[in-house]
Amino acid sequence: MSKKSKSKLPRGIDHYLCEDYPQELLHQLNFGVAVYQPVENGRDFIFVDINPAVETTDRVERTALIGRRVTEVFPGVEEFGLLDVFRRVMESGISETMGPTEYQDERIRGWRMNHVYRLPCGYVTAVYEDITKEIDNERALLASEERYRLLTESSLDGIWDWDLVRNTLYLSPRWKMQLGYQDHELENHIDTWKDRLHPDDQARVLEHLEQYLASPLPIWREEFRLKHKRGDYIWLMARGSAVMNAEYRVVRILGVHIDINRRKQAEETSALIQRRLEASLELSKNAPSVTEREIVQTALEQASSLTQSSVGYLHFVNDDQETIELVTWSKQTLLHCEAAFDSHYPLSKAGVWADCVRTRKPQIHNDYQSMEGRKGYPEGHIHLLRHLSVPVIDGNKVRLVIGVGNKTEPYNDLDVQQISLLVSDLWRLIEKKRSDEKLKQAAAVLESTQEAVTITDTVPRIVAINRAFSEITGYQEEEVLGCNPSVLKSGRHNQDFYRQMWDQLHNAGHWQGEIWNRRKSGEIYPEWLNISAIHDDDGLTTHYVAVFSDISALKQSEQQLERMAHYDPLTGLPNRILLFSRIEHALQRARRSKNEVALLFLDLDNFKVVNDSLGHPTGDKLLKLLAERFANRLREEDTIARIGGDEFVVLIEDVVTESVVADIAKALLDEIKEPIQFEGHELSVGASVGISIYPQNGENATDLIKNADAAMYLAKDSGRNSFKFYTPKLTEEAQFRLRLEADLHVALQSDQIVPYYQPIVSVADGSIVGAEALARWIGSGEEPLMPGRFIPVAEESGLIDEIAAVIFQQACIDLESWQLPDHQSFRLALNISPHQFRGFRLVDEITNKLSKFRIPVDRIELELTESILMQDTEQSMMKIRQLSEMGLTMTIDDFGTGYSSLAYLTRFPIDKLKIDRSFIQKIHAEDENEVIVSTIHAMAHNLNMQVTAEGVETALQLAKLRNLGCDYYQGYFFSRPVPANAFHRLLRDNAVKD
Repeated sequence: MSKKSKSKLPRGIDHYLCEDYPQELLHQLNFGVAVYQPVENGRDFIFVDINPAVETTDRVERTALIGRRVTEVFPGVEEFGLLDVFRRVMESGISETMGPTEYQDERIRGWRMNHVYRLPCGYVTAVYEDITKEIDNERALLASEERYRLLTESSLDGIWDWDLVRNTLYLSPRWKMQLGYQDHELENHIDTWKDRLHPDDQARVLEHLEQYLASPLPIWREEFRLKHKRGDYIWLMARGSAVMNAEYRVVRILGVHIDINRRKQAEETSALIQRRLEASLELSKNAPSVTEREIVQTALEQASSLTQSSVGYLHFVNDDQETIELVTWSKQTLLHCEAAFDSHYPLSKAGVWADCVRTRKPQIHNDYQSMEGRKGYPEGHIHLLRHLSVPVIDGNKVRLVIGVGNKTEPYNDLDVQQISLLVSDLWRLIEKKRSDEKLKQAAAVLESTQEAVTITDTVPRIVAINRAFSEITGYQEEEVLGCNPSVLKSGRHNQDFYRQMWDQLHNAGHWQGEIWNRRKSGEIYPEWLNISAIHDDDGLTTHYVAVFSDISALKQSEQQLERMAHYDPLTGLPNRILLFSRIEHALQRARRSKNEVALLFLDLDNFKVVNDSLGHPTGDKLLKLLAERFANRLREEDTIARIGGDEFVVLIEDVVTESVVADIAKALLDEIKEPIQFEGHELSVGASVGISIYPQNGENATDLIKNADAAMYLAKDSGRNSFKFYTPKLTEEAQFRLRLEADLHVALQSDQIVPYYQPIVSVADGSIVGAEALARWIGSGEEPLMPGRFIPVAEESGLIDEIAAVIFQQACIDLESWQLPDHQSFRLALNISPHQFRGFRLVDEITNKLSKFRIPVDRIELELTESILMQDTEQSMMKIRQLSEMGLTMTIDDFGTGYSSLAYLTRFPIDKLKIDRSFIQKIHAEDENEVIVSTIHAMAHNLNMQVTAEGVETALQLAKLRNLGCDYYQGYFFSRPVPANAFHRLLRDNAVKD
């Protein structure tokens, strides 16, 4: 400060003062001058003189001052330092200037500038200036400058001063600090401001500034964005006041920059929130009427718009949390992609953009290009500069990821917040959409299901039902809503039943079972009921859902199944299962009462002929008729059961004597003793009955039935239409039959079943015109086993077809080996069983077999039973016609024993009729049989059929046949059946004789 203060003394003052104390001159000076005389060798000084200026400045009187010590008048002079200057000047004689120095005591205060000189007389004089005012002014100026500096530095606003005349701009340090710079980092220049204006603001701001300079208002006010050192833009408000010259032109503008970034961010945030809310409202509003994909697409476009991003995508994350599924891109993204990409790919191959899945937190990458090696997008993908991704977590799993990219400015927390809120709303809508779809499906299922559904609260009151409920119960919705489900209670269950049901519901949350309820009509019906408890998130039961179905039909079906399981569906009689049960119960009672129980095993005789001749429907009707007759012959407590095709078993309890059982057997046989007139046919059906008695013949149902069966076979072997009691010997015969079946299997495998040939002879000239191949079992015995012993066993065991195939094959081999001349008339007759004939591939099989041999087809004759013609007539006709067209001769065997219709006979391409032996054997004794044979001959010849009589054993029989015009015969009269070699010799000898 002293350097800036300058003395106001005129030049040469020290010269004047150095003269001999010119008192007049001293008193004329307008600045203070005091003359001091040293005392005590300079320890102090006394006033010698002062001029008026001193009196004025120091507010003292000259008379009161002269002669007094300086230290007495001015107590602070020593501290002030002036005496030290006096002493130095006194000793050295060199003048000094002291000051500016502030003096202060109880009387005066002020700033002084002292010039000290030594006078020739030895006095010391001090010439001083009172510069208090100058110092105060200077200090005030400095204080003002300091206040300005402190104000500038401490102000949150940036201060600027633009001198338009000099084109200079002052920018305060705070102005620069607002943009992140130190004072020295930015130049004070108008371009410093212009270059940092946001591109979107620059034109507007400069235009408004030009308008202000042209027509200035009191205040220039403008809001704009300036680029911060870190790269983003901040909002500032400029306020300036113009200084104008005499011509009212703006020459200077002083102003401030006020940081309004927070306010602007708040406004932007508010606007963004408003836009986001509007977006969410739009999503929610449109959600019900659009698809899930459309909701997702809309949300993605909104996310891109909210963040001003040019890239947007949305992915679902699979439950395995390892696979990502691309759902959609934003429209703007697709414009810049050069390739299509897979929609599914593993998380492990995704780049940093999928870090939000890995970290389960939003991720911002504002320098994406620096992520070398971790960008993770394929060739052709739009390049990312900045990126923001947000996950949605639900149920502790990331469900979806939404990402945006390439915003012009860095992404910030506000972007994260808004996208998070938007995507949260999106997920809520997606879940609601999916839930609504499930509800729609559930509602559709609920309404379309045939099962009734009832929903109740915990009171319980019915709160909802479906259509099936009304259909089953008869109650409409308005009739039961709010009612207790007990409105359906039937009264068939006691309180324990319902208590146990509720106990299980409370403990297990589920109950199911059969229950009887009551319809609105009052009808009680059975239902199968499932009840489940529904719980809230806290585990508390809120509702019960009951699903039930009317099982009335099922109950009826069960009863029917029960009946089917225990009763014969054709006759309505108990079946084998129920029979065994009743036998066991009867045996238990018999053991307790020591009574006997009888079983009658009844097997119909000749029923197979009826079935084969008239067909199964007729056979079934006959069985029903006979079952009814048998049942009517029995006591109410007795049981009759059908256990097989034509097999019946009768259970008789409390047997007193065997004669009683015999009477029952006779009564049953009497029911079918006489021919039955049935559907235009006279049917002769007998029966064979076998009887076993508990406990003599067995102690359980199995043994008793087995032994009764054995007795039944004895009855059949004894002439049929009779009954036999079981004897132990029958067991041996039954065992023999079992052994016979086993041996028959072995016989077929070891070629013991062979054809024997019985000649067919011309009645006219006695020549052999053919032969019938008949099966014989050649065992270890001398004589072959006759068919009557093993054919029934073969039929029962299912081996009959295998035997027929063996005979057919070997007969063809033998015929081929005989090498008969072409001119010789000869046909080999082979029997076809009904079971064989029913075979699906019969024609093909015969064709294939014959193709393997070099024999003319017309040498083969096929013998069919009458029953074959009656089975599936159309199919039978087609097969017989195909066989006939092949050149085979078709013959009806055992003609006259069945129930074939002559009308049927005329429809088939039949070549021969073979009269059954039963008619031939009695032809000489009974005129009736002769009439039958004569009638058959006449009918056959009228139909262009030939006739063969079988079983001819006497010359008389042959003579009768010759008289009737019979064509051929066979029987013991000419020859028994013989082996192939013997027949070949017989054939050769007959030819020679002829």
